[in-house]
Amino acid sequence: MSRFAALLAEDRRLIILRALSEDHDYALNDFILKRALASLGHEVSRDMLRGDLTWLKDQRLITLRELDDGAIWVARATEDGIDVAGGRPHPGVARPAPGL
Repeated sequence: MSRFAALLAEDRRLIILRALSEDHDYALNDFILKRALASLGHEVSRDMLRGDLTWLKDQRLITLRELDDGAIWVARATEDGIDVAGGRPHPGVARPAPGL
């Protein structure tokens, strides 16, 4: 993966964690997360989003639940995921800019 591709992936993962941390129960489905990414300049395929979600799950920053035989994925931030969304450093996830 090129350095630029890695920077994009890190930013997408931060956006996902921040969106989850702002939800009342820390959970959103993949359709809403895809729209959140698009609203912030990341037009991605469903496969790319699900790759990021799987990566975040492997890092124990989210949990995933599949509904309707995998047609819908629901991601929920873990306590560690919320900490990273708030600025705690984690390899592979961008840190938010100060004051944001």
